Amino acid sequence: MVTLSVTRSRVAAVLRDTAGLLEAEGWDPERNSVMGAIDRAASYVPGKGSPDAEETTLAAWDALVTHLDERLVVPWERTPGRTQEQVVAVLRAAAAGLVS
Repeated sequence: MVTLSVTRSRVAAVLRDTAGLLEAEGWDPERNSVMGAIDRAASYVPGKGSPDAEETTLAAWDALVTHLDERLVVPWERTPGRTQEQVVAVLRAAAAGLVS
């Protein structure tokens, strides 16, 4: 659930920023995963981040899982043959779904 402090547009921006990070850095499901990139895009440091950043991260995860038809992200991104282009496209599509 997205609260008033974490808007759909903020979550969409985090998902778009995540796609941009993974394009620039190179996506790798073990060394540069979607989860880690979402945390960085939301400026969340586990155990040290602000409640707003944590809430934004959780909302971004929820939006992505919803976009993937309730499939968990980690197994999805580790599917053999998964490409960086697919990962980036899904992140952008999930972001677009939040603001359409």
